[in-house]
Amino acid sequence: MKPKKLIALFLFGFAISGLKAQTMYVRPISGLQTSYTIANIKKLTFFDGNLVVANTTGGDDTFPLSGNRYLNFTDLTLGTSTQELVKNSFYVFPNPVTNVLNITNQDPTQILSHLEIISLEGRVLMQQNTTQVAVTSLPQGMYFCRITTNNQTQTIKFLKQ
Repeated sequence: MKPKKLIALFLFGFAISGLKAQTMYVRPISGLQTSYTIANIKKLTFFDGNLVVANTTGGDDTFPLSGNRYLNFTDLTLGTSTQELVKNSFYVFPNPVTNVLNITNQDPTQILSHLEIISLEGRVLMQQNTTQVAVTSLPQGMYFCRITTNNQTQTIKFLKQ
């Protein structure tokens, strides 16, 4: 199927689906994200290695495909507030782990009171209140380490090899 037909089919399918996207976002590798109201997009084409967005509000914008990070209908702008950085004060290492999982803390005001190792299915496999966990008995796979302190809970994903 040709790219023009494919994008037209995609936009038509997206428009009649229950998702009801209101905005399209184009994010180049370098530079700022550009947003377009779906109702204002007259034509969206891929031509000569470029994405061309024609607006009903006037003008066309051209983005080289090789220079784009993404084209999406969800805002994927990344950002972490200072509050979020303080909130995530625990780290696990080594990750992946084979024998002993170590927990370290970047914020001395947060004291570990309870620790759980949880399977991807949500089953609690281990519980303790120390900063070293022997995981040799766990099968290889992905797990969660839920750390509870005096005023917060943090969950960290880790891989057991």
